[in-house]
Amino acid sequence: MSIANYRILFGIYSFSILAVSSVSGESFPDVGFYNLDKLFHFIEYSLLGYFAVKSVRNPTWRWIPVISFYGILFAGLDELLQSFIPGRCSSQFDVLADISGTLFGSVLTVWIIRRND
Repeated sequence: MSIANYRILFGIYSFSILAVSSVSGESFPDVGFYNLDKLFHFIEYSLLGYFAVKSVRNPTWRWIPVISFYGILFAGLDELLQSFIPGRCSSQFDVLADISGTLFGSVLTVWIIRRND
């Protein structure tokens, strides 16, 4: 897939995260997976890190700080947005899971790309 396609996916995925965060908490079914919440955040942002790496030309380790900075800002924005949505709450632990996921996804992707070169 081309870098341009990954950039489009990265944008759509980023927008989708914010769109889901904008949904009222009462709209979500009660499935009882409260302990898995941080795991879902980690996986969600790992994919964001993956798309971020695949969106740049010549992905190297130098991109990790830039992508991590984006992940920090985006996770903060996401949680700030949730604090204004009825039935949703903002959590610093969600932000930590988001940042960890972004870092994991981006590092793993760069590692795989560099290993296959």
